[in-house]
Amino acid sequence: MGELHAHGVAVDVPAGWDGRISRRPEHGEVRAASADGPPAPPGFTTRPVTHVASVPLPADLADFGSEIVEDLGPDDALVALVEYDPASAGTTIFTPQGVPRALDPELFDPNALQRSLPGQAGLQLFFSEQGRAHCLYVVLGSYSRRHNVVPRVNAVLETLLIEPLAPGPE
Repeated sequence: MGELHAHGVAVDVPAGWDGRISRRPEHGEVRAASADGPPAPPGFTTRPVTHVASVPLPADLADFGSEIVEDLGPDDALVALVEYDPASAGTTIFTPQGVPRALDPELFDPNALQRSLPGQAGLQLFFSEQGRAHCLYVVLGSYSRRHNVVPRVNAVLETLLIEPLAPGPE
């Protein structure tokens, strides 16, 4: 698929994988792209979400990808990068600095899934990069194949770039 770049995030999507960087429009904001989903409720601030998966992404995908996990085969993975309020960067949960790029297959756990399916495993890590707070959530189609699949996930993470936020209007 090639490189995706939007909302200050860039990632190379491997051939045969699918990817999207989107941000739902805020209430009253003109929609930038139809794939970004419906506007958020009034008063809700939206942040970018990046999805990269070894299976096709559905048009309407929740932040942590619960709609797609059923489609993951034993050699498949879903990578979700969810951004939080920049005021959270550096707070206790987001203390680790820098994008996690070399995930250890032994850290994946069948009990670390937002939506548990037999045989699958997940990993959730919080970190800050460039003054931006993120959660990295990865789902593997098969816990037993994690040593084969995690290197492919790490190859995606090696290409992930998070830019500093542009200064806002004064």
